[in-house]
Amino acid sequence: MKKINNLERIDFVVTWVNGNDERWISKKGKYLKQIRPVQSMNSNSRYRDFDIFQYWFKGVERYASWVNKIYLITDEQVPHWLSNMNNEKIICLNHEDFIPKEYLPTFNSNVIELNLHRIEELSDRFVLFNDDMFINDFVQPTDFFKDGKPVDLYAESPIISTSGSVANTMVNNMEVINQNFSKKEFYTNNFRKIFNLRLGSKLFRTLALLPSKNFSGMWNNHLPVPYCKDIFTKIWNVIPEELNQSCLHKFRTKSDYSHWLMRYWQLASGNFELQKNNFGQVYELGTVSNESVKDEIIQGRHKTICLNDNDNVKDFDELQKVLRESFESKYIIPKLF
Repeated sequence: MKKINNLERIDFVVTWVNGNDERWISKKGKYLKQIRPVQSMNSNSRYRDFDIFQYWFKGVERYASWVNKIYLITDEQVPHWLSNMNNEKIICLNHEDFIPKEYLPTFNSNVIELNLHRIEELSDRFVLFNDDMFINDFVQPTDFFKDGKPVDLYAESPIISTSGSVANTMVNNMEVINQNFSKKEFYTNNFRKIFNLRLGSKLFRTLALLPSKNFSGMWNNHLPVPYCKDIFTKIWNVIPEELNQSCLHKFRTKSDYSHWLMRYWQLASGNFELQKNNFGQVYELGTVSNESVKDEIIQGRHKTICLNDNDNVKDFDELQKVLRESFESKYIIPKLF
């Protein structure tokens, strides 16, 4: 049997919070009174739970059984359906297991994700998921990494600021990229990856912003992101004080940095292989119809999907019912690994 080296192992990391947990709500409330964060950036839709997280694991079980380890990151919360299961692939980690204590407790997802490289056992290649990102059809390791390089796609895209958005964080990230990379050199060295018809309509974004001397912004797909672990360490060495200050924010702020900075750095360095344009799809819940979401879940039209909760959801109970019934229809066998 071929021995798998650390560069070939691929772990999954998924972050999850049970926003209905009374103990967690009480702890969060204590700091809300002290800090009073920007409400639009820390609304309840960022924390609430549709109670469909078990289907994330069922998707991995069915469509990505090759995964090495799964790291479930929580704030001392273990899903009840997972608490009694003994599976060597699944590792539950609390924030305090890897995040420096001076940053805790935190209710800021940016803090959690910026510190993932501190998980010592985490493999050199891993894929980062939020709990609303699901594997929805069969995937292979080469869908995420090829020859050790992350599989991703680049498109230059303007940053548009709206209330409650992460636009300010994206600007902070891009400032670091423009300080450390030449757009001209990047385009010259990666011409075939950037100006590729496989990018579809996204190519027009890049062409429209081509005259700009600096990077205007990079297109974000809000889907699972493949990462090389050492990129986190590298950027912490480049801007240690900035990241330290960002991680002291217990709630999201406009001066945050995010893990997207690590993705941008991978792209700007040319350390990526081109991803298929239709690999994944983001569904903005409350904006798209429940029927279209149901059809996607059951039919598996894309390999990965994001069911992004937001303040546009008006009937939470009805949407939750649709999501649960759709996943139940997709996964008939009630087992986990």
